[in-house]
Amino acid sequence: MKLAVLLTLLTVGGVLQAADYHVAKTGDDAGDGSVKKPFLTIQRAADAAYAGDVITVHEGIYRERVNPPRGGTSDDQRIVYQVAPGENVVIKGAEPIANWQHVEDSVWKATLPNSFFGDFNPFAERIQGAWYEAKQAYHAGAVYLNGHWLREAVEKSRVVQSLKSGEGQGAATELMNLQSFTIGVAGKLNASEFVEGSDGVKFNRDDPEKIFVGRMTEGAYIAYEMDFGGESKFMSMVAASPIAGGIVELRKGSVDGEVIGFFDVGFTAEWTHFQRFHGNITPQSGKQTIYCVFKAHPAPVVDPANNTGLWFAEVTDDETVVWADFNGADPTKEFVEINVRQSVFYPEKAGLDYITVRGFTLEQAATPWAGATAEQIGLIGTHWSRGWIIENNTIRYSVCTGVTLGKFGDEHDDTYNYRFQTIPDAVKRGWSEIGHHVVKKNHISHCGKNGIHGSLGAPFSTITGNTIHDIRKNHDFGGCDTAGIKILGGVDVVISHNHIYRCEHWGGIWLDWMAQGARVTGNLLHDNSQDLMFEVNHGPHLVDHNLLLSGRHVTDASGGGAFVQNLWVGGINLWPDLKVRHTPFFKPHSLQIIGNTDIDQHDDRFYNNVFIGAKGTSVYDEHSFKISAEGNVFLAGAKPSTREANSFVADGFDPAVKLTQKGDEWWLEMQVDPAWEKQVQRSFITTEVLGKTKVTDAPFENRDGTPYHIDTDYFGQKYSASNPSPGPFALRGEQELRLKVWPREETEME
Repeated sequence: MKLAVLLTLLTVGGVLQAADYHVAKTGDDAGDGSVKKPFLTIQRAADAAYAGDVITVHEGIYRERVNPPRGGTSDDQRIVYQVAPGENVVIKGAEPIANWQHVEDSVWKATLPNSFFGDFNPFAERIQGAWYEAKQAYHAGAVYLNGHWLREAVEKSRVVQSLKSGEGQGAATELMNLQSFTIGVAGKLNASEFVEGSDGVKFNRDDPEKIFVGRMTEGAYIAYEMDFGGESKFMSMVAASPIAGGIVELRKGSVDGEVIGFFDVGFTAEWTHFQRFHGNITPQSGKQTIYCVFKAHPAPVVDPANNTGLWFAEVTDDETVVWADFNGADPTKEFVEINVRQSVFYPEKAGLDYITVRGFTLEQAATPWAGATAEQIGLIGTHWSRGWIIENNTIRYSVCTGVTLGKFGDEHDDTYNYRFQTIPDAVKRGWSEIGHHVVKKNHISHCGKNGIHGSLGAPFSTITGNTIHDIRKNHDFGGCDTAGIKILGGVDVVISHNHIYRCEHWGGIWLDWMAQGARVTGNLLHDNSQDLMFEVNHGPHLVDHNLLLSGRHVTDASGGGAFVQNLWVGGINLWPDLKVRHTPFFKPHSLQIIGNTDIDQHDDRFYNNVFIGAKGTSVYDEHSFKISAEGNVFLAGAKPSTREANSFVADGFDPAVKLTQKGDEWWLEMQVDPAWEKQVQRSFITTEVLGKTKVTDAPFENRDGTPYHIDTDYFGQKYSASNPSPGPFALRGEQELRLKVWPREETEME
């Protein structure tokens, strides 16, 4: 009754009058939220706001978790949370800690009563969930020195050096006593190629790709007899070393032979893919024995930019003790914070629609794993809703995920089978009304698991103009789901014009399950463990005008994809035999499921791409996949598929692609041969050219049902109508390009 009276009072001439609420550090929650009497906390304003209202937050640091109790009612009747123009507003999930006591050297400890944390103590919350595979006991807590986090130690003795190794270890890890590493040379290694190994080596003949070794101590080695056959060999590595990390040296003939290169071995929780090879394997005939020798580092090896120190915590019934090695800094003279809140902006209640969050710095949250079959709590998250706009924010330092566009939670979290239980349950809970979010122009960084993650909560969403970097760089979580952007159920999702780099484990963008109608376009990706991954999708999905510069694999474990006018530096990784991965497919541009079936890998298309190095589309021939391909350019050893039509091949041409940073700008330089245009006749790629996918019988088209007509490049410049140039840039006969590729602007070419 009170609400009805309030609405009547606020209505003039039948039109609801929106309210403007203000929040300031000089405010009082007993005020009325006006400019003159602002609220003190954002939560107080959230409790007061209804559809159509705007909450403006003024300068300052707000240490709170915003839990909106309601959302808007339509795109025109939103609840808007915004920063006052020209002001800086930070919302933190951490609290400052000053009671540090010196222990030894640069090691300090802080003792806190558990009452300090209330009903949520992140240092007692172990990271766990579906597809999480790390044996190390990682926690949701974090320690920050001057805003940048320290790294959680494997055991207390790693922090407090006066302890013997193993003392104060906490939860044991099986991986401490069993490590493994694999060196791959131009594909799989056969059992016959294994020569010998140091004490403790166990060769697994059931899986010749994996050589198991006892604890990886200094000098442990594996030797292979490799037949180079007069050809250069592409070297790859998979390695694990959760204790200290190190390098694996490749030596000729013996453990003391000539070093021809090495691999980095990261401090990690499980298999780390796509390790970078440093060195040069030159063509030579015949066989030779290569020794892979492990050289341990004395301490965890991390990116120097992340190397602020280590922490370890112990939680009893009454108190929490945090030990920290601040790497030479004095915490009594510096600014130190620790995580206390699970999220920063996240509604406890599901289904709160049409909320806008604009202009904030959101940071330092003790977020949970949030796997694909569980509620997905992020530093900021939409919680199974519709129509959010998250724009122009800085989102950083989330233990797991920065932005979640995720599902509801219930008693079945992390227990359901995804296909047979999670998806049908989502349908029952109104999946058709979920999604349609916009995540735009945010700077997302320093997240332990994902920059953006959404399971079933992101259909019809747009993710555009974001910078995403340093994902999983400071955490050693094992298992799946880690990536810069990871979307499951990404029906008609558009991922466009983002800058994504330094994303480890599964890489930059990962579309997993049911990305029907998705488009990945105009993104700049580099320095990732891999740039793109498509897993068990039926298509149609369009991948166009992306700069794939990491020099590693793009994983294609789907069907129905169209790859158009991309610049590829690196290879394609295929997962064959996906007949057991039955996946739903839909009536086009809807969430109406019309069937479930296995993946048809004879249904990909490649048009007008530029491939540099590795195998190009010829990798599909190795599995006899029947792709469609035309108008592509293959350089520096890349090869076309035998099914390729009208291609251009220049084995010896190296375009010398170079990406450099100048301040906030990123510039691409590369060599171009005008023959790419002159010797091959191409046409615009359209919905008609791409046809329909085999499984879904759906056309490649925009999510509004209008056809694709791809006639503009990465910058929005028009291609030549008479003969469109290959790759992501509209060429005009140049032999050398120098382009500002980020921030992306129209007509940015010189």
